[in-house]
Amino acid sequence: MLKSECALQALGQVSYDLTETEKTSNVLMRALYLVQNLKAGDGLSKDNVRAIRPGLGLPPKYLDVVLGKRVKLDVKRGSALVWSILE
Repeated sequence: MLKSECALQALGQVSYDLTETEKTSNVLMRALYLVQNLKAGDGLSKDNVRAIRPGLGLPPKYLDVVLGKRVKLDVKRGSALVWSILE
């Protein structure tokens, strides 16, 4: 095997999918959750959205993106924040 082939093989492959280990550790990650009951049309604010565990909703990096958006249906306190409930 040539040195260049060994170098290319050592680089490996890029994968953006979660590995099985990462999928099972999702519960240890934080996600955005609603901490108040909201009615359809209510806006999201720092008062009603928190980043808590388990990581079953949107990642906390989207907090600034979702603040000010409105929910399109009634949602209960403790619900994970997902794109499908936003207008």
